[in-house]
Amino acid sequence: MQFKNPEILYALFLLLIPILIHLFQLRRFKKTPFSNVAFLEKIIQNTRKSSSLKKWLVLCTRILALGFLILAFAQPFFPASRRAVKPRETVIFIDNSFSMQATGKKGNLLTEAKQDLLTNLPQDERLTLATWDNVIKDFDPATDRNLLLDLDFTAKTTNAKSLLLRLNTYFSNDQTTAKQLILISDFQDAGLRQALDTNQVSQHRVVLQSTTLENYALDSLRLERTGERYNLKVLLRSSFPTQAELPVSLFDKEKLIAKASVQFKERDTASVNFQLDADQAIAGNLSIVDPDLRFDNDFYFSINKTNPLKVLAISNADDDFLKRLYKSEEYQFTSVSENQLDYGMLSEQNLIILNETQKVPEALANLLKTHAQQGGSLILIPAIDVPSSTYTNLLNTFGFTAFSEKSDLPQRITDINYDHPLYENVFNARSSNLQSHVIQTYFPLETTNSILSLENGAPFLAENNNLYIFTGGLNITNSNFINGQLIVPTFDKIARAALSLPQTYYTLGTQNNFDINTAIPEDAVVVLEKDNQQFIPLQKKQGNKISISAEEGIERAGLYALKYKNDTLATVAYNYNRNESKLQEVILEPIKGVSQNSNIPDLLNTLEQETNLNFLYKWFVIFALLAFALEMLILKKFK
Repeated sequence: MQFKNPEILYALFLLLIPILIHLFQLRRFKKTPFSNVAFLEKIIQNTRKSSSLKKWLVLCTRILALGFLILAFAQPFFPASRRAVKPRETVIFIDNSFSMQATGKKGNLLTEAKQDLLTNLPQDERLTLATWDNVIKDFDPATDRNLLLDLDFTAKTTNAKSLLLRLNTYFSNDQTTAKQLILISDFQDAGLRQALDTNQVSQHRVVLQSTTLENYALDSLRLERTGERYNLKVLLRSSFPTQAELPVSLFDKEKLIAKASVQFKERDTASVNFQLDADQAIAGNLSIVDPDLRFDNDFYFSINKTNPLKVLAISNADDDFLKRLYKSEEYQFTSVSENQLDYGMLSEQNLIILNETQKVPEALANLLKTHAQQGGSLILIPAIDVPSSTYTNLLNTFGFTAFSEKSDLPQRITDINYDHPLYENVFNARSSNLQSHVIQTYFPLETTNSILSLENGAPFLAENNNLYIFTGGLNITNSNFINGQLIVPTFDKIARAALSLPQTYYTLGTQNNFDINTAIPEDAVVVLEKDNQQFIPLQKKQGNKISISAEEGIERAGLYALKYKNDTLATVAYNYNRNESKLQEVILEPIKGVSQNSNIPDLLNTLEQETNLNFLYKWFVIFALLAFALEMLILKKFK
């Protein structure tokens, strides 16, 4: 037995007072004359014995009554468990990812969780509420209810393991407190199904079940240009194979420009095509109607009117392969011989290619360095019939060491640096099967920035400060590289690196860097605007090229206007990640020491019962009253 107010037990010393009074009470006897004292002697002795016993009984009842009252005020109790007598630290995680938009019994799952918490949380306890993107410490259910009601869905979900580690940091290091973590989720994220690796925290999981797992989503799109038309192919997904027919609407801003119907035909994927004019800028939005998960019912994309990338080849060799590589409408290709080069052309170009030039004058090297510093790209394809010192000044200008004397030993191109930005998102898988690429003669080069390497480890393609160097000529007599599978992605990516125009769409939470070519004052900034709200992204200005990084700051999907003052420079589209679009039935494997519950009220009721204190003060009050009643009975009935 334990006491809630043990300091009151010091009042038990008060029980000494009636005892002392009883022991030291002095009584004065009055003499009364009587004719026959001898006759009363026996009666007086019996009366004195009865009076002494009565006093002892009254003393005992008074001590018991007073003792029971003191014990009652000390509030004795038996704890329901060991944790009941410890101070509690409670952290409640509420999953507010998009899968919680699924329909529950009281609306969507997130609304259901908030309502159940407000109804069942104890009103006299402080706790910590956490979500994927927010934390509320010292939450008081009585005064902070609006903070809970205002919690909304977020796309900013992180790695589940990192989340669990973050939740653990919300507990103190105090070893005397009882710590408990409550996870409220639909557990569509498999990582949340793991438990914290700690024995100090009791863990409880509430698995919220949606009433249906049916969901349709606009998954992705692909835009291809064929002549004067764009072919827009839209991919849709279903949570399970179905025969459903779904209408898809295409909007340009708020104007409906096309509508189509897609049939799944007992599959979980379907696609539909739209035809668009290639000469028209579009702020596009694809839309479907689906009552369950709504975050994936819209898919935003943009087509901006842009000038073609300008590519200049300064050649002293056959450049037909360059003309074929840059023949599409996306490029404006110009070829001049090194003897007819007009230096005034250089400032207008995005990509400059030195194709086996016989010399690189110092003035040209300086202009090329300025070109690269302003964001342009440069490719050097050396001529193998000139001394290696021909390109020393250019290489040194860009931070390379000079070429060594050329090697006539044929080498195969065997290694690709897949981690280099040039080949990012180019290959579906990593392969070392490049045996068909061979070079006959090359200039050895010492560098740590190799992109393609030969079988002896020497670089074949390297990059530094926007200068891309091939260590050997690409003419068909020296190499078969221009006939291999790497030529197209390599030159295409180098050209696009010179001016990375906004993509058709970006996914929130992923890297989204792009460039805009515009002339604005040096200290001016561009902004991203949506619904009259502006956001200033990270930006870097190099000449007329502005590099934008909006990976942080954009939290809502939609169409954002990139603006300078009142001028719209481009439209950029952002979409939510579709990872949670496919709902699955969740069956959690039991984990030792982790409780599983199907609803919040039952769990909170169970936790409350574990902290109950079985108070006994009512019984001690009853015992005290009985003692007082017994005293009255003794005083009245005992003679």
